[in-house]
Amino acid sequence: MCLQLELFGNELLIHTPEPASLRSYAEMPAEMRLSEFFDLYLESVRHRLKSAYYKERCLIRLERSFGNRFVAELKKVDLMEYIERERKNGKMFSSISVDLLNLSSVFTHVKKYYGWELQNPVAGLPFVASQKRVRYIEKEEAARLLECAKLTRNEALADFIELALNTGCRKGELLQLRFRDIDRKRNILTLDSKTTKTGKPRYIPINRSARIVFDRRDTFRQRYCPDSPWVFCKRSGDRYQAINWTFDKAVKLAGIRNFHIHDLRHTFASWLVSEGVELAKIRDLLGHSSITMTERYAHLAPDRLHDAVNVLDKLTR
Repeated sequence: MCLQLELFGNELLIHTPEPASLRSYAEMPAEMRLSEFFDLYLESVRHRLKSAYYKERCLIRLERSFGNRFVAELKKVDLMEYIERERKNGKMFSSISVDLLNLSSVFTHVKKYYGWELQNPVAGLPFVASQKRVRYIEKEEAARLLECAKLTRNEALADFIELALNTGCRKGELLQLRFRDIDRKRNILTLDSKTTKTGKPRYIPINRSARIVFDRRDTFRQRYCPDSPWVFCKRSGDRYQAINWTFDKAVKLAGIRNFHIHDLRHTFASWLVSEGVELAKIRDLLGHSSITMTERYAHLAPDRLHDAVNVLDKLTR
């Protein structure tokens, strides 16, 4: 890829040109089908969007659902029918919302890039604007889950759960952890930019519970595979690629319903809010790009504003 440099005043501007094929349309073809429409979008973002792979899978599902129809034929009523159909098939509310938000981003991006007069059929759907799911467990449930995790065949599952509850890291971030990422002197865990969702490095303070888990994983490694760099390694030294099915088994054994791996992250945040930790600090720990994403946990600490309104009592005495 050839970079174009431009001197603007005292600043050097760097332009990353889009693929040439994306500049071939002066106006939107009347007979453009969804497959080509999605390809245009993916081709323009794949080189700079970390989640392009996941978006591509989502768009493939949508294309199969709607059929390879003309773009202009996709209407809001089609999306409402899609929502109803997926709900009947048992798909979760949040998953459908993510699919439609991805579809919306395609229309928004392509319209902006080409300047086409293009109606976004997702715009205005109340389903998409709904609040994201927040599911967490209490301390007693977490203790039960840890005990049940030890009953599964996965030797690392209990450590994975305990570390997630004490760091708030995502599943992928934990499974790709290396021992070199742990600074034991400063008690800091460094998440590489290649593993985080935002593409930026994140630094997580390690508490006593997390440090004990790391020591336990290091003991495991020294015993079975001393040359393995992975925190969550198997006896062979290879890292765990997936952990979902044993996690689901432990959840079932613990008698906990509707609880997924990502909910460990919600639990981490919920516990902090309940203990009075400021939302701004929780935002930084979770790596949220804005406080808006963190505010979904605010309702878990309804007493946090009592001190503020109690000030008014002094004025009425």
